[in-house]
Amino acid sequence: MKKTIYLDYNATALPRPEALALSADIAAQPLNASSVHAMGRKAKQIVDTARRQIAALTGAEANNVIFNSGATEGNNTVLKHFAGQKILVSATEHPSVLEVRPDAPRIPVTSNGIIDLQALEDLLKEHKPALVSCQLVNSETGLIQPIREVSNLAQRHGAWLHCDAVQAAGRIPLQINELGIHFMTISSHKIGGPQGVGALILGQCGETPTLLHGGGQEKKARAGTENVAGIAGFGLAAELAHKEIPDYQSRIGALRTTLEDGLKSLSTYPSSRAQPRDLPAMDGDSSTALHSGRNDGNGIKIFCEDQPRAANTTFFGLGGANSQTLLMALDLDGICVSNGSACSSGSVKASHVLLAMGEDEAAASSAIRVSLGWNTTETDITAFLNAFTKILARI
Repeated sequence: MKKTIYLDYNATALPRPEALALSADIAAQPLNASSVHAMGRKAKQIVDTARRQIAALTGAEANNVIFNSGATEGNNTVLKHFAGQKILVSATEHPSVLEVRPDAPRIPVTSNGIIDLQALEDLLKEHKPALVSCQLVNSETGLIQPIREVSNLAQRHGAWLHCDAVQAAGRIPLQINELGIHFMTISSHKIGGPQGVGALILGQCGETPTLLHGGGQEKKARAGTENVAGIAGFGLAAELAHKEIPDYQSRIGALRTTLEDGLKSLSTYPSSRAQPRDLPAMDGDSSTALHSGRNDGNGIKIFCEDQPRAANTTFFGLGGANSQTLLMALDLDGICVSNGSACSSGSVKASHVLLAMGEDEAAASSAIRVSLGWNTTETDITAFLNAFTKILARI
């Protein structure tokens, strides 16, 4: 069997061995943080330690960290707290935001993926919402949004800011209050902790959204027995990620540069090969043939290349090629990547993020996301480039 090269950290990070070992050890014990006996007190101490670790990662107060099952629950908790009130939602949000409030006006983004601040101000004046929801780091492009500016505008018009920060945690420094975020959601598995655990983190807002009722857990903010083992692994993963941020940004950034330079170098083909503009589309539909004019040579375009991005994400398109075919070909070579839009269903769809940026359907259907992480090496990048080069030669 081919060695698996894992380059899909934005979907879920490779688990950190230390976090898995801690979770496994704690899972073997009967620990319920609501119990009053010694084992219950031990469980509470474990949860409180993790609460401090998450607070350190996000710049929050430990008392403002509420554990849950992940960012999807956290996003639902916040948005449903504002049911019956007007909200605004960025057009490039994760489905766990977009689908909760399909009635919410969408805040447009520019062709670079950045939130259109003038359009946001116009919408704030028109709708007078109670909440604005905007990702800090986009899950597909890796673009870092100007969240402080978004928050300033929102607060000027009397609205709170909700921020899905799952792709930001552990990748860029976070200070929830300095950024002006009132509700932040993160997930354990994005930073190498166990799946099924996350946190809703409160900023300086004085409100505590609650989705699940019926118990006193998490200071009555989230009913249900705490996943003590998962929370412990989450906390340790957060501590490790927090310590590594400076090195992560430089090391992973260098690997991404190698990756993107390699992709750009593929624009030079021997004259005996067909040029990309002459190649048929991957799905055999000549109406979506690979086209020129999007970038030099093979038509590879790196989206948001010149904008502030998290160091680990490259989102690129190959002319009008079909991303599903490319993903299948890479998978056969042992390369795990994504098209960036398959979170909920496992299907391959046109990127709603790219469509919101004004890209056409062909470009939005050809995009591939390569996302690096704590265990990525230069050998992994080389393996991906070699595999992709072979695919280009075959097509």
